[in-house]
Amino acid sequence: METKDITTLLLMGERINFETKKAENSIPKSVWETYSAFANTIGGYILLGISEQKGREGNLLYTTTGIKNPEKLKKELFDTLNSDKVSTNILTDTDVEVVEYEGRCLLSIHVPQADYRQRPIYLNENLNKGTYKRNHEGDYHCTEEEVKAMIRDSNDAGNDGILIDHYNMEDIDIPTLSAFRNRFRSAHPEHLLNDYDDK
Repeated sequence: METKDITTLLLMGERINFETKKAENSIPKSVWETYSAFANTIGGYILLGISEQKGREGNLLYTTTGIKNPEKLKKELFDTLNSDKVSTNILTDTDVEVVEYEGRCLLSIHVPQADYRQRPIYLNENLNKGTYKRNHEGDYHCTEEEVKAMIRDSNDAGNDGILIDHYNMEDIDIPTLSAFRNRFRSAHPEHLLNDYDDK
């Protein structure tokens, strides 16, 4: 990450894929919630060494506080990622870099969106209470239904390719099937399935 990238991110402020944390000597506990939330949503960047406070007009002001020993924090980050604190480590060395900004060292952590087969990414060996998602600029607990949906979607076989017993054509919404078949024919006019009947 370059200086201009950091400046741009700070000008835009915290949002669904960007978070700052003050972290002079150690990794803040709230980093793990953000890690889970970013991994379970669309990914994002965490910048350690930047503090935020509300200005007089309610806008956020960022101050570069820096970190004293970035290599120590980087080791602490990976030690924790590879412990039972988080369910899965999806970061590599290239996702974490020490960057200089305004004469101070920061730690930039790029959290990619986890592959659907890895989700949910959760904390403290607690699937229901340790799974987070990102909304706007905050990390929020996932509901039990959201956790179930991630588990269901992580099925390698998929959920729309399984044969279902005890159903017949009376259970199919024919107008929806017709609309789908018309779109399929338009996209694939020479496909063999176009000659098959609806059943």
